[in-house]
Parts: sequence; C-alpha cells; structure tokens
Amino acid sequence: MFILKKGRTGGLTVKMAIDFYKSWGEFMFLVLIVVGIIFAIISPSAVVSYMVIFLVGGMVGRIMYWRRESLKTAYYIAAFGFLIGFFIGTYYGSRQIVIMLFFVGMMLSYYLYDKKILHDTIF
Repeated sequence: MFILKKGRTGGLTVKMAIDFYKSWGEFMFLVLIVVGIIFAIISPSAVVSYMVIFLVGGMVGRIMYWRRESLKTAYYIAAFGFLIGFFIGTYYGSRQIVIMLFFVGMMLSYYLYDKKILHDTIF
C-alpha cells in the first residue's frame, strides 16, 4: 500500500507502508519458512526431527481448536509455512514421515482438546 503525504515543501512524497493487519498471514508464512528451515538444520538426528515436527503439529492442532469458530485461512497459511520450511531443511530422516507426523500431531492434539482430555488456560 502506498501512502501519499505532503512534504515540507508542499510536494507529495510516496511512502511505502505495510498493512500488517491484512497481510500478517503471508508475512508469518515467510518468517515460519525460515524458522522451519533453521529448526530442521539444527536437528541433530532423525528422531529429534520427528519429535520437533510432531510437537509443532500438536501446537498447530491446539491453535486450530482454539480458533475453530472463527478460523481464518491465515492461520493455515502460517502453519504450513513452518511445515514447508521444515520439509525443505530436513536432512536426517524421511520427508514423508515428517509430513505424516505433522498431521498426526495436529489431528491428535485437536481431538484431545475437543474431548476435553487436554485443557488450556488462555490468559
């Protein structure tokens, strides 16, 4: 978005502004791709990679449960940004298992919160 402002001399200057409220999902997508790649690269073994992606899937399932009434597409976009970044950076282990564990963690977490087995307090 461009914002036109009057300069001190009376002329118009163009200033670039990011409307973060409308495009936070895309911004977080890019940030989480980088974070996912970093997490995958610093994982020393396949087992650690599998545990990390399963736990991240669990956190995504919790967010999906929390936002179930008014879920926005931006949450999905941001979550899959991490998955894509982790997928790209995975050196140890199978990439198919990484994707499977992400979705298993997400679905299991959502199910456990839905059945009130897990509880959370929102501050």
